Amino acid sequence: MVSKTIGWGFESLLACHVKGCNVTKAVEKQAKESSLGMVVSVLIVVVSLVLFYLDPLGLSTILYKVLVLLIGLVLAGFVFFKSPQGVRFSSFLIETKIELRKVVWPTRDETMKTTGMIMVAVVIVAIFLWMVDALLSWLVQLLTN
Repeated sequence: MVSKTIGWGFESLLACHVKGCNVTKAVEKQAKESSLGMVVSVLIVVVSLVLFYLDPLGLSTILYKVLVLLIGLVLAGFVFFKSPQGVRFSSFLIETKIELRKVVWPTRDETMKTTGMIMVAVVIVAIFLWMVDALLSWLVQLLTN
């Protein structure tokens, strides 16, 4: 007999119940409490952009400026992904990947048919709106003359 009060007899489809996904309440709580990693990574990005645009180091070529910017962005990304928010974000990406595996994508034939129907509907609506516009223009011209 299936209980109608607990889950209606169906298995849960939550991504966090899939094997290999390790999002826990402790990680969630830690991510809400600490924002130091996020602040540091944003500060690194800002400093990298300032070094790139204002050039206080007097870098001679654009190559060195781009390298300093890229190193700063990589460092900021590393700091971010080691922070609690970064851990949550990477867990979110893992869960998203798991959910995308469950999607049933349409076949090429279904996609082509649906696209054709949408194009026909757009043309029909465009013709209808053109006729309504012509009618209203004619009525306004009739009333103003």
